[in-house]
Amino acid sequence: MIRIEVSVIRTVALGCLLFFAGACDFLGPDGPKGPGDLFATMVSPNGNEGSAVFELSGGVGLGTVSPVGGEVFYEHSGSSTRIAVIMDEPGEVRFQIRTENVGHLPEVTVIQVADGENDLRTSLSGYKVEFTWEEDSSKKGLGG
Repeated sequence: MIRIEVSVIRTVALGCLLFFAGACDFLGPDGPKGPGDLFATMVSPNGNEGSAVFELSGGVGLGTVSPVGGEVFYEHSGSSTRIAVIMDEPGEVRFQIRTENVGHLPEVTVIQVADGENDLRTSLSGYKVEFTWEEDSSKKGLGG
């Protein structure tokens, strides 16, 4: 009789564990997911900049790149995307990129930066890129 009770308890515990693990997949973590737009902002230790070149790798289904001030040029090639942003006036270097899943951020490398006089920076130390996102409104709150 005792063996049956222990076996039943283990079976119930295993069933609960599997149920909650599966529920987490349906409910997902609280982070974003699904198609939307990533907004990238370069953080510069030198203040306003004139232009920058970035290389993105990873992410999920990266698509159209749009300027957020200035002009943007880009090329998708295999598993990476190269982006050049040229500002109309020196300022905060930003761009927007379409993605199939805002929850999977790409890795970003700052390749080159030019100051407001179009002189190349001799060091890229201290530069980084921060992302914010906007999920498609049709997917918000649905868990993607």
